[in-house]
Amino acid sequence: MAETTNPGTAKPETTQGYESIFILHPDTGEEDQEGLIEKFKSLIGANGGQVLHHTTWGRRRLAYEVKKNRYGFYHLFYMDRTPDALRALENTFRIDDSVIKWMSVSVEDVEKEFANFEKLKTEGSAAKSLSE
Repeated sequence: MAETTNPGTAKPETTQGYESIFILHPDTGEEDQEGLIEKFKSLIGANGGQVLHHTTWGRRRLAYEVKKNRYGFYHLFYMDRTPDALRALENTFRIDDSVIKWMSVSVEDVEKEFANFEKLKTEGSAAKSLSE
């Protein structure tokens, strides 16, 4: 029996990927941050991945002290689903003293997650905290 699909009910194409947030040491200068971001992006590219979106949150107070620091510079990458690139990035985070904390999670739809984040950043609860 042949399976038929209704074109009106077809799922739209989604981009699966990773969301990776990392916090840089508070003493990291702006030029050094830009250099690190380019280093991380080129590392991802060299391992077959691609950064789809990059957002900078700026200098924020940490919820608790991390490596004797109360502040840090927050950055967020949304990248395509390339496990080798994520593995290389996380290995670099582990050995780079400028990165004081990081976390990566898998997301089903990168564009949807990024749109939701942008909406929260401009309209929602995150808008107040990110504008301070």
